[in-house]
Amino acid sequence: MDIIKFQVEGIFNSFRVPFFRTYHKTFLAPPKTTILGMLTNIMGKSEKFYYNIFNEDKIKVSVVINSIKGKAKDLWSYKSLESKGGMHGRSIVRRDRLFNARYTIYLKIGETSLGKEVFNSLVYPKAVPSLGLDDELIKISSVKNDVKLIENDTHIINSVFMDKGYEYEVKVKDFHKDIEVPTANIVPLKYIITEKKNFRTTRKATEEYKQVEYINCYVKLKDIESFICGENRIVFY
Repeated sequence: MDIIKFQVEGIFNSFRVPFFRTYHKTFLAPPKTTILGMLTNIMGKSEKFYYNIFNEDKIKVSVVINSIKGKAKDLWSYKSLESKGGMHGRSIVRRDRLFNARYTIYLKIGETSLGKEVFNSLVYPKAVPSLGLDDELIKISSVKNDVKLIENDTHIINSVFMDKGYEYEVKVKDFHKDIEVPTANIVPLKYIITEKKNFRTTRKATEEYKQVEYINCYVKLKDIESFICGENRIVFY
């Protein structure tokens, strides 16, 4: 079992919450789909590899939101298919943007060979790292693969987690700092993949849970295994 820890930082990033079409609301932290997509990209792997590690749960993740220095909105233009005549047009959508967001990300990888490949790609990426679109570049730093975790008997965490019907208590760390109380939005954790001849691969979410995220808070969550790594209390999903 390999545990890898690293930090990422971006200038402007956005992680679209599913089901928001005309307005792109963002998660506060990158969901697992985005993190594994970034790993697939910097490893130089295919879409098939992505669905393999995602659906077979070969890599579990944990995310701690270190800080977000601000929020903004922009207008994003994209190509669309017009309903009349099948002509391509352009549409504009308003999008949430996170300014200078910093995260600590943990990976729990069952296969040693896969763990080594992931670690090497984080240190020497084969593509420019981004979380999401090509213009949402990130800096990867402090990559470590000698991470030691100990069991967390306090049940208090400060990482993002998936709400599977858990009861939890929330405590604020410091009222003098910016606070984001826990918010929950649905995110997929497994897909059914359909491949048709001469057509694109399509996917359908089969397991969806609410990603709970917060800033400058602690959450007491009893019914889930958690770990301590330095000042972070984390759960994997």
